[in-house]
Amino acid sequence: MQPDFHQAQHIGRREEQQDALGNLVLAPRHTLYVLADGMGGQQGGQTAARAVVAAILDHFHRQNPPADSRAAENQLHAALSAANQALARILQSHPELDGMGSTLIALIADENTGTYSYISVGDSPLYLLENGRLRRINANHAFAEDLKRMIAAGEITAEEAERHPARHAVTSAVTGKDIAHTDCRSGSLNPGDTLLLASDGVQTLSDREIEDTLNAAADPEAQVQALISVVLAKQNPHQDNTSLILVRHPADPSAPATQTLPTQAAPADRQPENEPRPSAKSSLKGVFVGFLLGALLIGGLVYHLTRPSAASEPAASEPAAQSASEAAASEPAVLPPAAASETPASEPAPQSASEPPAAAKQEKGGKSKTPPLPHISEPLR
Repeated sequence: MQPDFHQAQHIGRREEQQDALGNLVLAPRHTLYVLADGMGGQQGGQTAARAVVAAILDHFHRQNPPADSRAAENQLHAALSAANQALARILQSHPELDGMGSTLIALIADENTGTYSYISVGDSPLYLLENGRLRRINANHAFAEDLKRMIAAGEITAEEAERHPARHAVTSAVTGKDIAHTDCRSGSLNPGDTLLLASDGVQTLSDREIEDTLNAAADPEAQVQALISVVLAKQNPHQDNTSLILVRHPADPSAPATQTLPTQAAPADRQPENEPRPSAKSSLKGVFVGFLLGALLIGGLVYHLTRPSAASEPAASEPAAQSASEAAASEPAVLPPAAASETPASEPAPQSASEPPAAAKQEKGGKSKTPPLPHISEPLR
């Protein structure tokens, strides 16, 4: 069964795409999805996002599919470490890219069990649409979350938080250095539930707008395209890159993939049930007739052996027979007049069909041309 998902991107009002996407089938109905949102300038952001996605995919290429959620979380942690090391190696050879980094969402969905496991770093949201209700399920590693706690504690006012210069900063990212915060958890999906991995470009929309848009579309492709259309309709002059991966748990995850079984013929020694079987009466008749025929044959043989044999010429002795055969081989065979008249003297006798006729001659240029074979009235044996 093909994964029930769709992914798409839009550059927004930026000069280049700094988000990166990837997916990898680990086993039938067992798929890895990866989204990264780069930061650190044009070259640095794009390099970081692509390197992180490539490192995550490469790590899972070398692994066996996880057996359960605990194994999946362990593999996700190891993949994140590999991605961070990949960025560290890039910084060693390109120190001018210092300051680059990337967010990350890596998710493993198992359609067989309806379970999923994810790891995330940064502010890229991971949503769950369950029974038509949308909620974010991963941690938001952004300073905006710290501002909310400060407002709740009475440390600052909402107006001060809105004007804070660092309100859009991330508090954790994959940078090739120590990672401040990670979020790694597992969960279960019901048939029809939907997971949405997104870059923060989609947050031009409110959670309610995202929810309404997803509920109004019928399938993953339509849902993703509708979300991008609604984002663009906002006409935000500072619209960031928008990248989406939507994964929907099948309505019937237990149904096997469609396959065609080979046609099987009945055994040759098996009698079709719709044909009549021989009865005991007909079998006795066959035995009686066979016995009668056997008696007649034996009687005829005894009569043939006991009657006087007809006069016949003595058989030729072995030397005489041998001399006769040698004489026949040394003398050319002479056809009877009737047989000789069947083939005109001007036409050669046809040769065997397995050999080319003697009339095949070389044309100019040394190429041979073989005429069509003579007509054969009897099938070849």
